[in-house]
Amino acid sequence: MDLTHIYELHKLLSARRYPIPKQDILDQLEWSNSKFYRVHEYMHDYLGSPIKTVRGQGYIYDVKADEQYELPGLWFSAKEIIALGIIEQLSESFQPQIIKQLLDPFKSRINTLLKQQQLPETNWQLRIKIISQWQRPCEPEFFTQVAYALLHRKQLQIDYWQWHSNTCQQRIISPQRLVYYRDNWYLDAWCHLRQALRTFSVDAIRQIDLTDLHANDVDAKVLNDHVMDGYGIFSGEVVGHAILKFSKHMSNRVSRENWHPDQTFEWTLTGEYLLTIPYSEQHELLRDILRYGVDVEVLSPKSLKNSVKDELTRTLEKYI
Repeated sequence: MDLTHIYELHKLLSARRYPIPKQDILDQLEWSNSKFYRVHEYMHDYLGSPIKTVRGQGYIYDVKADEQYELPGLWFSAKEIIALGIIEQLSESFQPQIIKQLLDPFKSRINTLLKQQQLPETNWQLRIKIISQWQRPCEPEFFTQVAYALLHRKQLQIDYWQWHSNTCQQRIISPQRLVYYRDNWYLDAWCHLRQALRTFSVDAIRQIDLTDLHANDVDAKVLNDHVMDGYGIFSGEVVGHAILKFSKHMSNRVSRENWHPDQTFEWTLTGEYLLTIPYSEQHELLRDILRYGVDVEVLSPKSLKNSVKDELTRTLEKYI
């Protein structure tokens, strides 16, 4: 029995509060009489579906008004199964390894469903490739404790490595939100040492201890303002708006990119793309600007323009 046919009839009946005539079923699903009776029989006899025939009216699921019948197990249409397979492949790029391990039971079930769609595992997995870049591995045990404390609202004591000074500092934090950004995990948390919101790289945690103290809760709006207003993961109060002009050569491509939720843009008469981005800390923005080389120009503010100029000058000095 084709799973897709079962799913199609189930979906049609689930959406109905009143009986649907057989002819309407045949028309909507583009089925023949014989196909309908084969699927109906299989669902009723083997799956126990509560399909009821109402004389003179049609077919309906015989359930109470506040109930809904679901097919046993994991059921999806053919296209939805393939989409799940792609998501499963995407999970292979996640780190730490524990995430992959937790998803393994679902992977096995999805693979079974894909095989039923005549998509052997050795074939379809070769057609999809997920490549991660700049990924920094974090300790699986630490990641698990962070996630546990986050959801159980517990404070954490961590030893946090600061890469610029190569030193560790002990912090007491109240975790607020885990963020997967540019292939790496970050933790937005209330830092009890600084008495302010801070964003921590999970891979930079060198030691972690779960405490019995309840985590401080930060208002959702305050948290969103902290992580969303400024540019990228280096967020906070907006200090300026960068106006970037991209060359005609690069404009069509960049115009399809989302740099920031509050970005604005316009086109010049000569076909150049002007992008305006709010930012709070220019380090990450500077790095993104530099990767476009000669195809981008900072129009304002002057401080950001000078920073780009200084960075390029220091870089050029290495090759003179």
